Amino acid sequence: MWTFLSSTKEITEQLKKEFPEAAIGITGCRSSGEPYPPCEYDYLIVHEGAKRIERRLSKNNFIELLFLDKNTIQNTSENTVILALLDMTVISDPGWDLIPIVYKIKAEFSKHLQQYAKRILFKSLSGLGRFKDAIDAGNTLDAGFWLLNSSNSFAKAIIALNNKVPRGSHLLNDFRTAVAVSPDMFEIWSEATGANLATKVAVTRRLDALQELLRVGSIFSDSIIFSDSKYAYMFIEATSNYLVKSHAIVDAYCYLGLEITRVIDELYELNCRIKGKPPLFHEMFSHLTNNEKPLRKLSMQTIRLIGINSEEQILKEQSSRIKNLIQKVAKNISGE
Repeated sequence: MWTFLSSTKEITEQLKKEFPEAAIGITGCRSSGEPYPPCEYDYLIVHEGAKRIERRLSKNNFIELLFLDKNTIQNTSENTVILALLDMTVISDPGWDLIPIVYKIKAEFSKHLQQYAKRILFKSLSGLGRFKDAIDAGNTLDAGFWLLNSSNSFAKAIIALNNKVPRGSHLLNDFRTAVAVSPDMFEIWSEATGANLATKVAVTRRLDALQELLRVGSIFSDSIIFSDSKYAYMFIEATSNYLVKSHAIVDAYCYLGLEITRVIDELYELNCRIKGKPPLFHEMFSHLTNNEKPLRKLSMQTIRLIGINSEEQILKEQSSRIKNLIQKVAKNISGE
């Protein structure tokens, strides 16, 4: 059972006692006032030292703390930080470190979302480039992954263009709202992501895949994604289970697809970094399933649990349709 306002107040007071000299802000859907009951409490804490994340569980409430220094916050162009500031409510700022930054960012709310949308649309097109390389190499599982990854980025861009901060667990609902006047767009996106094939069994499989992916990546304890991987899984599982129990199976499936692509992206980047080799995105899964110590091997069974389409002709058709959409949107916002 989750508690609401009392939890926010209790957590806030505890953090103010724990970090009395730090600026603290709450962000995400708890700040904007539209959380699902199990959604985590996201806090940004201005704190000298390296960027890090800490996850906690307190009275059945999930808490995520992001620690950043003031210089990083002032000069950031990182998507996650910009979006966090756009959503933020400052709850403590004894040194006046955070309030002026948040005020400045929010004063240009739409501008920042437009800039984010442009960046994420470029990422979406880049993903389709990787899709083509994988198809050309005959690696249809890799191709299917990059199609899903690209489609997720496209959804986030459309939500941002609709003047709203994209949030993982709300992705499907917010995207559906944003494209309500264009049912064809939603249909094309649903096919590219496999959302039209979502079932309870498929959700369970994705949860199993995510758990294994986080286990494999847990050796990278300094990674934002893989830090406290046990809690990271608990957070995502709780939200997924809530959506399923609320008869929002497709929402749960899309949410897990978004989280899985994010985890695999990070896992492959860290694997390449530790090996000192450049990434070959069209061969990503063969690399992740053939790791040498100290890296952990990812099984093909885990990859198949994700539910990635691997039929070449269908993939080509779906990628062609969504590529046309992405290019059209990109052209419209660039003013060409």
